[in-house]
Amino acid sequence: MRVSLNWLREFVDIDGDVEKLADELTMLGLEIEAIEQVGAELSDIVVGQIMSIDPHPDADKLVVCTTDIGKGEPLQIVCGAKNMSVGDRVPTAIEGSTLAGGFKIKRRKMRGVESQGMLCAPDELGIGTDHSGLLVLPPESPVGEDAIALLGLRDIALELEVTPNRGDWAGMIGVARELAALHRADMRLPHVDCHEGSQPASEFSSVTIEDPDLCPRYAGRVIMGVTPGPSPLWLCQRLLAAGLRPINNIVDVTNFVLLETGHPLHAFDYDTLTENRIVVRRAKQGETIETIDEQTRQLTPDMLIIADALKPVAIAGVMGGAETEVGEMSRNIFLESAYFHPPSVRSTARALGMSTEASQRFQRGADPEMAVWALDRAAALIQTVAGGTVAKGRLDEYPSPLERPTVSLRYQRSQLLLGTDVPTETQKEILERLSFDVIACDSDSCNVHVPSWRHDVSCEADLIEEIARVYGYQNIPVALPAVRQTDLIFAPEERPIRLIRNLLFQKGLTEVMSMTFSCERDAVHARLPDKLRHLVFLQNPLSENYAGMRTSLIPNMLAILSNNIRKGSRNLALFEVGPVYTPDESHELPNQRTACTIALSGALGGKHWSAPARPVDFYDIKGYAEALFEHIGIPWTLEAEDLPAYHPRASARVTTDSTALGTMGECHPKVMEAFDIDQPVFLLDLDLTFLLDVTVPKPVFSQPPTLPPSLRDLAVVVDSTVPAGQLVETVLTAGGKLLSQVHVFDVYTGKQVPQGKKSIALSLVFQARDKTLTDKDTDKSIDRIVAALREAHGAQLR
Repeated sequence: MRVSLNWLREFVDIDGDVEKLADELTMLGLEIEAIEQVGAELSDIVVGQIMSIDPHPDADKLVVCTTDIGKGEPLQIVCGAKNMSVGDRVPTAIEGSTLAGGFKIKRRKMRGVESQGMLCAPDELGIGTDHSGLLVLPPESPVGEDAIALLGLRDIALELEVTPNRGDWAGMIGVARELAALHRADMRLPHVDCHEGSQPASEFSSVTIEDPDLCPRYAGRVIMGVTPGPSPLWLCQRLLAAGLRPINNIVDVTNFVLLETGHPLHAFDYDTLTENRIVVRRAKQGETIETIDEQTRQLTPDMLIIADALKPVAIAGVMGGAETEVGEMSRNIFLESAYFHPPSVRSTARALGMSTEASQRFQRGADPEMAVWALDRAAALIQTVAGGTVAKGRLDEYPSPLERPTVSLRYQRSQLLLGTDVPTETQKEILERLSFDVIACDSDSCNVHVPSWRHDVSCEADLIEEIARVYGYQNIPVALPAVRQTDLIFAPEERPIRLIRNLLFQKGLTEVMSMTFSCERDAVHARLPDKLRHLVFLQNPLSENYAGMRTSLIPNMLAILSNNIRKGSRNLALFEVGPVYTPDESHELPNQRTACTIALSGALGGKHWSAPARPVDFYDIKGYAEALFEHIGIPWTLEAEDLPAYHPRASARVTTDSTALGTMGECHPKVMEAFDIDQPVFLLDLDLTFLLDVTVPKPVFSQPPTLPPSLRDLAVVVDSTVPAGQLVETVLTAGGKLLSQVHVFDVYTGKQVPQGKKSIALSLVFQARDKTLTDKDTDKSIDRIVAALREAHGAQLR
């Protein structure tokens, strides 16, 4: 949201220290994204009065104006505009002036006639894009005065990031309310003076709410005899300062009140409404509407719409229809101000792929009580800028008024959570300054009514947060509490998760922490299984990219890899341990489990001359799996399987005793393309649910052997489909207690091995603790091993 400092000062007194103000707003929870000095580039523009207008001697489309600027001789200025008259007062840029965009004014000849300055159009002053004519000032504007100051073009604009839980911050009144509470200042609201006619609004129109669950309140006013046209200068200034383009005086007033109050409004052309009445209902199957952006929208029965007696005329809380839009020929209008159920607006906007100023505010939760004040405010302003007669009374349907919740605060609990002694009177005063109505209190606690615009406050902790914001986080001393690391303090899974994190960090991996949100698009791009493409959607997402809870760590990990690679960091060894969520149709809450993903890309080594860099491969990621399972102390196997997310020739499922633990492999080329990654990526993705329940064996000291080992090498030929790991398991089982170690040191396919076969060479270590082994001792073990390999795998000695 863009906040004009000049406009903000109309509601509350604030000093001129912008940096201090930005810091105060930040500490209140409003993040300041940017501070802009509006009009800083404009200079030396004064009010000039046109004394005469003569034709240009050599150009039919130009005129020569003599302009008095209040000092010295009048200036001769060549101009191409046609909308001015003798006596008009206009912004005049003299020699040396600077206009919007940094354009410098110099004396120059235009078709043979010297021009000593420029008469300015609105766009040349940074006021919108209108270049159709000069900006004619009010006749009382003092000649020679600074036109920049007169027009209020010097301002400071603050770009605020409004959090999803604070819809009240999306208006000037909401921001001013916070500052007034902080500084114990008076809050000034504009006086609403709506001159009503004698004929009741109920004789002109009616409102029917068929679905009060989705629209608890709908209010409207009828204004007859308006004259649409350009908005006055002050209204254009306010809209432009907020980054909106003026359209016409009717629409501009609704946008102005939206910016002022944070409450969306909509104006219908009254005469285009069938039977001149409003019906708030769900859409019927097959209904469509052409919205004001000239797009035809297909509606479904779960969408709330505003209709007249026959057809949809607006998508509730999102956008109005083109057929009932207020235009130049409109003379009578129906003005809408409503409160819509936030999830309904959110789901409709998402389904239609629309995001508007109105939908963003309704999704955060509007103020049902502000609806009436905003309606009256807009009606009064329309009457001021467009004329007309406001029908007597409002059409206000509010069948089941929303109750303001009551929350209790214990003063001692507040002090305990904040870690500082905030006096009880101060706590109570802060809540009252924030418009919480104290309905009962004693020396230990108080009960308050929550303001209608504070949908985010529902429990005691929320009140304590409010106290902390206004009391000042900087006034709370920094202190670390004493914490004992036991399962009574931490969750039972916390200790094994920390051990896994520490292990992976010690192995040279860098930990990343991504948001727990994702979207279906990323799940599809990562080629996740179908069951992981169905997300648990958020009611109030930060954006479409974070629409739901993540079902896997893989999409976010790939996004992190892509971002780093694009920025030149190409050698990456990362891991993340965190929660993932899957829908549970039988329960309200989703299933939550802990996952671990390791990602390798680029090269390893190369940081020292003794270790040249080499590309990472499948065996590197497999090595991290071996280290992790060795740490946990459970057997595991890899089963080759063609998995959608991985390369067909390099993918496997990780299991233990037939229990699936995860997947491993090289990312599929289509996944790489979807995430804009131009180098191989190897992933290990594990579900830690089973692993966290395993008790990690404590290290036990073992006396190093004092007798020499017996080393044997064994090479066998097997089918090329036989995994080397299965051979190792067979050898360990058949080798007996004397066999202490088995390693694969060579795999060979070539001319000396039959087609469809491969040769695997194994290194065997035999060792006894009580004697030196002889060839006879080891030969018996070798014979058993060879027989077992032949029987289990059809192996033949080379």
